Amino acid sequence: MNTLFNISEGATIALHCLAIIASSGEKYNVNKLAEKTRFSKNHLAKIMNMLVKNGYLYSERGPKGGFKLRIDKSNVTLFEVLEVIDGKITKFECTISCQDCYFENCLFGDQPGHFNAEFIHYLKNNTVSDFSLKR
Repeated sequence: MNTLFNISEGATIALHCLAIIASSGEKYNVNKLAEKTRFSKNHLAKIMNMLVKNGYLYSERGPKGGFKLRIDKSNVTLFEVLEVIDGKITKFECTISCQDCYFENCLFGDQPGHFNAEFIHYLKNNTVSDFSLKR
C-alpha cells in the first residue's frame, strides 16, 4: 500500500525504544524491548547498535546488561533520531517545477509542504522524554 507519509520501520523502532528507555529509566535488553514492542529481535538489535554508535545509548553485555541512555533524555528530539536512522529529511517538492507547471494554481495547493513543515516542527519540539509508558 502506498502512503503519502512514510517513516521507516527502523526509525519507528529507534523512536519507540528510546522513548521506552527514557520513560522507564531502566536498562532494557533486546529481548525485553522485542517483547514490549513486538519488533523483530534482529532488526531491533541492528537499530539499537546504530544508536550506540551514534552516542545515544550505552550498551552493557551479560545477563544483567542492556541499553541505557547516554545523553540527557530531554535533549534527544524526535527529529534528530529520525535523521540518524533515515538520513536527512527534505522538504516535499512536486516533481514538476513551478515554472514548468501548466496550471495557474498549484494542483497540490502546497498542502504537502505545509504538512511537512508542521510535522518537522512537531518532531523538533518533542523529545523522547515527552512520552510516558502506559501503566
